[in-house]
Amino acid sequence: GGIETVTGDLADEDSLTRASAGQQVVFHTAGRVGDWGGGDEFRKVNVDGTAAVIAACLRNHVRRLVHMSSLTVLGLPRHGATVDEETPVASRAGDAYTASKIAGEELVRRANGRDGLETVVVRSGVIWGPGDKTFLPRFAALLRRGKMVLVDGGRNRVALSHVENLAQGMLLAAMAPAAAGQVYHLTDGEEITAAEAFGLLAEALDLPPPRRSLSFPVACAAAALMEAWARLRRQTDPPAFTRYGVRLVASDCCYDIGKARRELGYCPTITFRQGVASLAATLP
Repeated sequence: GGIETVTGDLADEDSLTRASAGQQVVFHTAGRVGDWGGGDEFRKVNVDGTAAVIAACLRNHVRRLVHMSSLTVLGLPRHGATVDEETPVASRAGDAYTASKIAGEELVRRANGRDGLETVVVRSGVIWGPGDKTFLPRFAALLRRGKMVLVDGGRNRVALSHVENLAQGMLLAAMAPAAAGQVYHLTDGEEITAAEAFGLLAEALDLPPPRRSLSFPVACAAAALMEAWARLRRQTDPPAFTRYGVRLVASDCCYDIGKARRELGYCPTITFRQGVASLAATLP
């Protein structure tokens, strides 16, 4: 009770104006997420749609806009070093999704202070939890078919963000006065490798863990071939492996969440090790 649902569309300015009317805080979490689709599709939603949300907030004199970005804007580094909010975004986006998230985030940061609007950018890792329809169901399907392959042995650390941890962080970002104009990394704060994560997911599904591994260049080449074949066949669904997917599961760095802990009081409570078993029961 107490929640009013307003249906809208990022391409429909009137619906955004209605949804934000009379609101003090707007959370912008809508977006096109994934590793398959044309650049125009990602730009229309993640850039033009974000511009439309900002415009609606300005029209309605919203006090604060909290924008959901992604750690992908840092380019999915493989150098193993620690990165934080001072690390510059990728100078060259390797895919349409990342390019659209960089551009959308820049619009939000530039809007801070315009006509009294405060903006906050939060960047998540791979979002997981009940209801996920993007990555974990695909990984589970690959495990069930015995087709899941690690990259370079899966020794790289992966950044995960449970939806409840993320919701907590976004609420804190909405309330903290010092957050205006800032960027925050919100992950589960858990050091976990790709091999460990896929092994835990397989165990929760009562399946054997992935045994095969490909080098990063070979995995990228195989994904490029699968993408080319899928485009020839005019597939709307992504192929089993994409180059973005390979880069995502092979990314290796430590995303520092210290700023969110210090300035927001962010304290993630759910880790993949704790929560994957209950999640597995919800996967298709």
